[in-house]
Formats: sequence, C-alpha cells, structure tokens
Amino acid sequence: MNEIKVLLIEDDADDHAIIKHLLSKIPDTRFLLDWVTHYDSALKSLATQTYDICLLDFRLGAHDGLEVLEKAGEKMWETPIIFLTGQGEYEVDIRAMNLGASDYLVKDQLTTALLERSIRYTIGREISRKALQKVNEQLEMRVREKTADLAAANRQLQEESEKIKLFAYSVSHDLKNPAVSLYGLTERLFRNYGDILDEKGRTHCRHIMQSAHQIAMLTERINQFISSKESPLNTENLDLQKILSAIRREFSEQLQSRNLKWSHPEELPVIRADRICVERILRNLVDNAVKYGGDGLKEIQIGLTETKHFWILTVSDDGIGIRVNDPDRIFGPFTRAGAFQKTDGLGLGLAIVKEIAGKHKGEVWTEPGRLGGASISVSIAKELS
Repeated sequence: MNEIKVLLIEDDADDHAIIKHLLSKIPDTRFLLDWVTHYDSALKSLATQTYDICLLDFRLGAHDGLEVLEKAGEKMWETPIIFLTGQGEYEVDIRAMNLGASDYLVKDQLTTALLERSIRYTIGREISRKALQKVNEQLEMRVREKTADLAAANRQLQEESEKIKLFAYSVSHDLKNPAVSLYGLTERLFRNYGDILDEKGRTHCRHIMQSAHQIAMLTERINQFISSKESPLNTENLDLQKILSAIRREFSEQLQSRNLKWSHPEELPVIRADRICVERILRNLVDNAVKYGGDGLKEIQIGLTETKHFWILTVSDDGIGIRVNDPDRIFGPFTRAGAFQKTDGLGLGLAIVKEIAGKHKGEVWTEPGRLGGASISVSIAKELS
C-alpha cells in the first residue's frame, strides 16, 4: 500500500474531520495526516519539507493561506500545495495559483473522488517537475563542464598561438640578419672583385644576392602577415589623396623604368580606417600588379566607389590577368597560381590584404579587369569603432 504524508493547514476542526474522513475512503493508499491550525506552525511544518503534499485552507484567523503561499514561494519550499476555499472565492483561487499553488478545491463541493484525483495529479506533476529539474541540473552541469573544457582549450590554443608567433618572429629575425649580411658581402665581392671573376663567378654572385634578397623579403612578409592578424586597429580619418601620392612615389622608379601609366581619381573623400593597414593594402595590390602584370603591362588604375555601408578600393591593370580556375585561391598564404608561379614573389601579399580587409569588417575579391587585365577590390566598412 502506498503511503502519502499530508500536511493539513486548517483552523476549523469540523473541516479537519471531513477531510480526514475523505482521505480514509481513498483505496490502496495510506495517508499520514499532520494537522496544524496556526500560521506560525504552518510555516514551521512546511519548512521541514518532509511532506508529499499540503492541503492549505484560505482562512487562518489573523492570517490567510495566501500569506502562507507567498512565504513558501519566498523560501522556495518544494512541497506541492492544494489550496482550499469556500464557494464564490474564484478571485482568491486565481491569486493562489499565481502564488504557486498546484491546484485549488472548493470545500463545499469536495468529494473523495475529487480529492483523490487532485492529490494524485499534483503529486504526479511534482514527480515530473523534479525529474525535469534533475535533468536540467545535469544538463547545466554538463554545459558548465563543456564550457570549462572549451575555455581551457581556448587558453591552450592561445598559448600555442603565442608560441608559434614568437617562433615565427624568432625565425624571421634569425634568418633576416644573416641574409642581409650575405647580400652585403656578396655585393661587395661583386663590386670589388667582379673584374677578377669570370662570367660564371659573376653569375653565382648575382644568384646569391637574389636568394639573400628573397630570404630577407620573406622574413619581412612573414612579420607583416603576423602583424596583420594580431595588431589592433587604430582608426583615424585618412586623406586618400596623400596616401596614394606617397604610394606612387614609392613605385616611381618602376613606373618610369617600365613606362607605366598611373591614374587615380582627382578628388577622393576622407575615410576612416587604419592608416598603416590602408597603405599596406594599396602597396601590396600595386606591387601585385607590377609583378604579375607581365611584359604587356602598360597601365595601373586605382579607383574608389562606395555603397551604403562600405568604401571599396580597387586596383586594376591591363596586364595578363588572373588565369586560374579559382581566383579566390590566390588570397591564401604562400599561394600563387598559373603564370604567377614562375614570377618572383612569396605569395603573402594578397593573404595580408585579406587579413586586413577582414579586420575592417570587409572582404577582398577579384573581378573582370576594367582595363582588360587583373582587378582586385577591397571593401572597408564605413562604421568602424
């Protein structure tokens, strides 16, 4: 036989007797009934949380059952409560349910069947609630554990990232210094003793200088690539006319020696971005056009357009274009394709551009060249913190 421990909070002895009698007529269940009549004793009994269910009368002398419900909610006592009222107290019943009562019964209409159904449904819901609560607690614990594991993994990843970055900087430094020294010594050898060396020796000197120069460039580009990923943005108002004029001066020797035409808009707006990043974008894209435009390259054109949310910088040329099936692949680090593979370069310039575009909440892409060759565009968000 099932046993159900019941707390009855009722100040009327006749009602106590009626409820006790009704409980005794419920089959297959033994009800262990404790009866209290006052507000203070009701709170003390509920605080023990040893009851399967509580039957709570509305009227308790100087206090009422709503006060008991409110206190039980404040204390988060888990004993389910069935509220008992007289006829015509519908508003009281609704208030009781809002305060956390599991059910309400009208005492004048109380029968054994009605009381049994209410008790069993209430206890069943409480069992389901506790089971669900246990599952939620287990789930929350698993989430906390997974969150802690993820945080630990992120910390470890960050530590490894810092180690890799430090290693890259160290390798770059260790390679660059001897490469510069090797270039300088070989150049001095070539300058001072070139007339003594035969043509084969002079060719070897030129190859050594070229290789040393490439090593120095590689180390510098690796540092730039890491910097583009790690350095925070320092946004400011930029005069694009001044920046483009400075970039043009940097390439003036190559432009003149190859008789290349340079053009950009006469009027350009002031935009907000990171100065070093924008200079690096333009420098890399122009360098890309000069290197990979081919012998037929005659013109480099810089343009600026805008949309509602972005500024779009575009560098176009009339060279050989990008002859690969997947043009976006050229934005990967150490990647060159097609005719580019036989051209001097390290394959980091466009990867750096892509990183910088991402930091400016923008993108980089290729499109059919305005001049018939290559055209690469970079978007920069107008709203940057």
